[in-house]
Amino acid sequence: VAAFWEMGNCSNSDGKADKGVFQHQVKLAISPVGVKIPSVPEAYHTSVIVDDKEYCFTSCGVVCNQGCKSHARFQNGPTEVVHIGMSHISGEAMLDGLKHHFAPGTYDLLRKNCNSFVDCALFYLLRRRLDGKYRILEQMLECIDDTIGFVRILSMGEYMPNPKANNFNVGKILARIEAVSSSSIGLAGKKDGRKGKDSPGDVGKNAPDALWVKHVAAQLAMLPL
Repeated sequence: VAAFWEMGNCSNSDGKADKGVFQHQVKLAISPVGVKIPSVPEAYHTSVIVDDKEYCFTSCGVVCNQGCKSHARFQNGPTEVVHIGMSHISGEAMLDGLKHHFAPGTYDLLRKNCNSFVDCALFYLLRRRLDGKYRILEQMLECIDDTIGFVRILSMGEYMPNPKANNFNVGKILARIEAVSSSSIGLAGKKDGRKGKDSPGDVGKNAPDALWVKHVAAQLAMLPL
């Protein structure tokens, strides 16, 4: 089923940020995806919660839900909700700053998914990165699929790379957030680019090491199907 391969849903709800609140509570919601395979990293669906609103990236773009609606289809989801910190930036402001980079129809299971958005959202709100363990499997599979089409074979054609995600790069977005952090200039109107994947200077310190990802990906490719 196509929905299986998308880490999110297309439900949406409208909600304005409370302009009277200066401090906004930021949480990370986490749900494992699929069956745990020994010696292989787990896949995860993540979303960010600001105050009482959940923000998640799907094929419909960034959607806003009450509670953890995007985790409802996972068993006991979300399995974990972690308090990350307090931000002076509201969820609405974060959405306005990032939605241009996560437009409807640009979702890709491996290259531009829910975890990509959460990584950017946490940095926008708190200058924090999503722990690399939540993205390591998708990054390994991307390395493999780039060379032998592993995921396309494994999914029996269900997964196909989305050409609209070809120029997407988390690192470039994080660098732009850093560049405009002291000004009132928004991120709207700037185009995605590909340079130094996930590593805009010191911003990518918590991202998995690219050489290590490729090494593990090569080992994963040797596993029998």
